[in-house]
Amino acid sequence: MKPKTPAGQSLNSQHPSKVTLRKVQASFGSQDVVPPDSLEHWIEQFLSLAIKDVRSLAVANKIDLHLKRFRQFFIDRYGHDRITGCLKRDVIAWQKSLVEQKMAPSTVNNHVASLSALTSWLVSHDQRLLPSGDPAKGISELGLPPLEPRTLSEAQVRSLKNLCDRLERFHKLKGRDWAKFAEEAPLRVKARPLRDRAIVYVLLSTGLRREELVRLDIEQLEPSTPGALRQAKKARICKVKGKGKTERTVFLSLDARLALADYLEKERRRDETAGTRALFLAAGEVASRRDDGRFAPQAINGILNQIGRWHDSEIKQADRMISPLCPHDLRHTFAFQLSKTTGADAYELERRLGHRSQRYIQRYTNPPEEVAAAYVEDF
Repeated sequence: MKPKTPAGQSLNSQHPSKVTLRKVQASFGSQDVVPPDSLEHWIEQFLSLAIKDVRSLAVANKIDLHLKRFRQFFIDRYGHDRITGCLKRDVIAWQKSLVEQKMAPSTVNNHVASLSALTSWLVSHDQRLLPSGDPAKGISELGLPPLEPRTLSEAQVRSLKNLCDRLERFHKLKGRDWAKFAEEAPLRVKARPLRDRAIVYVLLSTGLRREELVRLDIEQLEPSTPGALRQAKKARICKVKGKGKTERTVFLSLDARLALADYLEKERRRDETAGTRALFLAAGEVASRRDDGRFAPQAINGILNQIGRWHDSEIKQADRMISPLCPHDLRHTFAFQLSKTTGADAYELERRLGHRSQRYIQRYTNPPEEVAAAYVEDF
């Protein structure tokens, strides 16, 4: 019979942290056993014991990438990956090489932070692996440049909406056969102008990130029928899943409500199949479409980029052009307008943007250059 814990449970059902601790102890072994002198080995151990199932998959993959880049840098530098030979000067040299590769300061800092997490973990368990001490300790982060806003001006928003309301003509077949009958030309097979219009209006009125947008299910939309959306004085999207396992509610503008109503009534049902819960669906004719019909986040970039190019093809003034148009441009635009409306209410900005970092809140709410210049025009 297996021994029981005081709570009457088997020892095999103890708290996961205790099981993990035993795995760590088993991995390092006793002080009488010489541990493997290999960066590759300890990177794998660190990821398996301290990162996997502790951090999100996306974060774990980034840490894995950062550490493998350092290992390759170390091998190129010395011809081996013996971890006992890793010194502070190597980490500084790696940091410098990342800068020379034109990586953003924040990206460089993230790489060094991943390495620091590994080395501090190793030192805390077996100092023999790093006899000269933690090589990443005391490495200064790179200073971050000012975060510049990418807010669209009122004129740009106005002309963007104007184009979105005419998107259908841009999706029609073109060429010699249709030159004389442009208005009668059919849409391209994969074209979904009403969907793309709704995506733009939803991003403009909610400030959603692209990942948050593609994860939306139709059940989160209240109300969720075309007729109710057209008549509603207020509509919202509930339980938007943001970073850090947060959830928030966002509200939809009149333009967004009407655009969603048109999309749900005239286009979405074409791409709907059993089990498709996503609010925005990829065209059924897309060969690489997922089984659930949901977009990949990168696909939103492609849609907005194309809309930005179409927009600029009609614009002559350089200061009104918006290409390349990105999802975050619309997020910044929403945040800036919300900041003006609420008097820069920090609590409301945090609630609606799903962001707790004051540094990024300030970035989203900074005015564009032409607006800031106008503030002092009459001083």
